[in-house]
Amino acid sequence: MKILLLIIILGSSSAWASEKLIDKLVAVVNTRIVSLSEINRMDETLSARKEISPMIYSETKYDKKKLLDIIIKSFIIRDKISAQGYIINDDAVESRIKMTEGRLGLKRADLLNFLKSKKLTFEEYFEVIRETMEYNVFASKIIAPLISVTEQEIKNEYYRRNTANSALAFKYNLVDFYIKESNLVDKNENRFLEVLKDYQLTGKLPEEYRDLETNNLENLTEDSLSKELGNTLKVTSEGSFSKATSLGGYLHIFYVQKKDLVESQDFLKFKEQIQNDIFMEKGKAVTNNWFDREFSNYYIKNLL
Repeated sequence: MKILLLIIILGSSSAWASEKLIDKLVAVVNTRIVSLSEINRMDETLSARKEISPMIYSETKYDKKKLLDIIIKSFIIRDKISAQGYIINDDAVESRIKMTEGRLGLKRADLLNFLKSKKLTFEEYFEVIRETMEYNVFASKIIAPLISVTEQEIKNEYYRRNTANSALAFKYNLVDFYIKESNLVDKNENRFLEVLKDYQLTGKLPEEYRDLETNNLENLTEDSLSKELGNTLKVTSEGSFSKATSLGGYLHIFYVQKKDLVESQDFLKFKEQIQNDIFMEKGKAVTNNWFDREFSNYYIKNLL
């Protein structure tokens, strides 16, 4: 009987040891311990998590290292917003879930059936909602103040998306550099451009260009320009020289000091969306840089 009892105990211990080996430690973040089973469970329910929280699960594909990265960042986010007094408690999460149910016309039983079809437990869904709420606070209170989008950036992006649109109109501030073509031995247009670029840096002109003249032209609309010059300036970026243009016996190159898109109804229609797109794109870089700095403030042991 004693021998039989010993065999049972040893067998149970062996099974327990095997189970513990399967669920191994993969990371430690300060006091937060992350197990392999937690990562595996995230992987198994990834499709549902993407649907519930696309801002956190934003990438197309995830491996175990990327899923662990989400856990580490979620820990840091919770710690940082808590330090600023933003704590997402259970009542707040439950309230958000009820709001979602009301907006979609769902009862709790409908939600539970949906989660069951996605192989996600209510407890897991509850925590994904909490982390999403925490991420929204983080994005609005910590990241957003670090990002600015200028009016010119919005206009440049609108122009980039609509380069083939002949209806685009601009307003310019220009510096017109011009010289009599008869004064030039070398009438090469590229030569004139190189002279101006060097002149901009050094203030020096070759003897051949001593009669160079300049004129400031402000608030020029495309209606006031010749078709040829308008087309030339349209493809010239702000802060750049245009290609050389021959006008009335003079060779002209225009330096574009300012190039503003005239605000059309089409631009105003898409302005907010473009601003949001630029903001989101900048947000990715700012967020990554923010985490790179913050990682050094935490004890992180990654065993994956």
